[in-house]
Amino acid sequence: MNRPVITATSIVAPGAFDTEAFWSLVKEGKSAIRKLARFDTTAVGCSIGGEVETFDLGFIPIEMKPKRLARHTHLVLKAALPLREYVPADGEFGVHIGIATSDAMMIAQSGFKRATKGFDGANGNIVSQSPPHAAVGSVAQFLSARGEVHTSSTACAAGLDAIGLAARDIVNGITRCVVAGGADSPVDVSPLTEFVKSGLASLRNDHPSQASRPFDVFADSGVLSDAASLVIVEELEHALERKMPILGEIIGYASNCDLDRTRPGSGYASCMRDALDSAGLNPDEIDYISAWGPGHPVLDRSEADAIEDVFGDYAEDVPISSIKGVLGNPLAAAGPIQVIAALCGMRESLIPHTTNLEIPLGGSPLNFVMGEPLYCDHATVLINAHGIGGANVCLILKSFSPS
Repeated sequence: MNRPVITATSIVAPGAFDTEAFWSLVKEGKSAIRKLARFDTTAVGCSIGGEVETFDLGFIPIEMKPKRLARHTHLVLKAALPLREYVPADGEFGVHIGIATSDAMMIAQSGFKRATKGFDGANGNIVSQSPPHAAVGSVAQFLSARGEVHTSSTACAAGLDAIGLAARDIVNGITRCVVAGGADSPVDVSPLTEFVKSGLASLRNDHPSQASRPFDVFADSGVLSDAASLVIVEELEHALERKMPILGEIIGYASNCDLDRTRPGSGYASCMRDALDSAGLNPDEIDYISAWGPGHPVLDRSEADAIEDVFGDYAEDVPISSIKGVLGNPLAAAGPIQVIAALCGMRESLIPHTTNLEIPLGGSPLNFVMGEPLYCDHATVLINAHGIGGANVCLILKSFSPS
């Protein structure tokens, strides 16, 4: 069987422009959530989030017209930049990236100008630059990829879905190498205002670093962030031929949809079971669960209940944490960043604690890692992701062993 392994990683996130800088934040439990500075939040209702610092766009070829590109495209191209030296030089690789949203701000601004100036106020670049696939196509062009190019758009779960689908293509012999991951940029007047209106953004404006509180009884909602995260997934023999480092192996993947839309996360349990089945593992063979844990009371509770359902008595033993206390929720970029954090954790025998988790959800028997990191060897990690609208994705990583 073809074995999908991860050979390179890249992150652009609040407070960090590379994997090691972000991993340092996670190890320290240092929140990257701040008062928003890039735009006026007066009428938004929320003034906090995870902002990626402004960066020079000079690395984007002029023929790609960088100033016309959407912000999530800027972010994912920045994440793709260091991977240029790791992708196959012949271009024989694919690109599969998850994007949860279109560029809502580009659309909103065009609508406002059209309303005030008529036809001449419309932004014609929307057609080509605001859809999710525009960002993925730009990455393929930037990296000179000659393989298949796909976009996943399963809401917030899209990035983890993209990595899982890339691994599935490798297992099935469809391709030997894929750049996969996720990107989103929800931190702007729109869609942040709409998230506030729907109750999906924390209003703890006076205490930004304490606002994202996964699985905590005092959580009011999640915190939005901008980010992009990419990995190179390739077939083991292909990676060895290229003398690439093997960071970890993908051994399980599953994706489904909630069957009961009145109960968000109602498909979590079956998705975790399907991922375990695909990996050929029993629940007690998982060493650590990297939970989705967005800090929303309903979504956190549904995930906790599903973990208890699937893992039974072992749920009281297996370590569980969420990195969103540090990161916030960058939608489709979150799952891939969890993957990268899990790889770093296995490398250093460290399980990160859940920043801002002080009092766990009432009645939960789960073994949350709180207060400080847990230093222990761990070889298998289950990673969860959930998207508004009912998408559930689970991925299982394993530390690499040649046999």
